[in-house]
Amino acid sequence: MSAQLRIEVHRIAYSTNVERVAIAAAHKGVAVDWIDVDPSERSAVVALSGQDLVPVMRAPSGEVIADSTAILRWLELNAPQPALWPADPAARAQADIAVEWFNGIWKGPPNAIDAELSGTSPDEDRIARWSGELAGWLESFDALLSDHEYLLGETLGILDVCAFPFLKYGLTAPDAADDEVFHHVLHDHQRGAGQLPRLAAWIRRVDALPRA
Repeated sequence: MSAQLRIEVHRIAYSTNVERVAIAAAHKGVAVDWIDVDPSERSAVVALSGQDLVPVMRAPSGEVIADSTAILRWLELNAPQPALWPADPAARAQADIAVEWFNGIWKGPPNAIDAELSGTSPDEDRIARWSGELAGWLESFDALLSDHEYLLGETLGILDVCAFPFLKYGLTAPDAADDEVFHHVLHDHQRGAGQLPRLAAWIRRVDALPRA
C-alpha cells in the first residue's frame, strides 16, 4: 500500500517540522508532491488549512491535516509498514509520552531563547539558564542510546523522526541561505552534542537516511 500512496505537502525551506515528514514518508515509501511556500506569503496555506504554519498535508481523499505530528500519525495509519510506533501497547504509550514531552517541554527553551533574542535587551542570565537545560537534555539523549542504535530501540522510531531535525544542529551549522534565527539558536546552544559520541553517531546515522 505504502509504495502506491501519494500525498501533497506544503513546505517552507529548512523547516524542522517539514523534515520530520520528509524522513517518515521516505521510510514508509510514500511519495510526496511538495508545494513550496514563500515564508512571507502564506495565503495559500491559510486558505487550505485555516492557519499559516507548515507542513500542511492534503491526503488522496482530500483530507487536509496541519501539524507535523498529526501528519506522522496519519502516515502510520495509512502506511503502517515499516512502523514508526511500537506494536506493544506499553511501548507505544512510552513513545507517545516521549513525543509529547519533546513537543511540549523540550521545545520550550529554544523557543524562549529565540523570543528573548528578538527583544531590545536580551536577558543573558535567562538565556544561559535555558541553554543549560538544552545541554543537560543532550546528555539524556546520549544515555538513551547506551544499548541500541535509535532513541527507543533498534530500529528507526517516532522519537527519532521528531527529534532529529532539531538535535542535528548540535553537529551541523545552518545552511548559509537559512536565516531562521531559531535554527541558529539550536546550533549555538547544542554544540555539546559533538562531545557525546553516541549522540553524534546517531545524528550522523539518521542524517544518512533518505528524504521524500
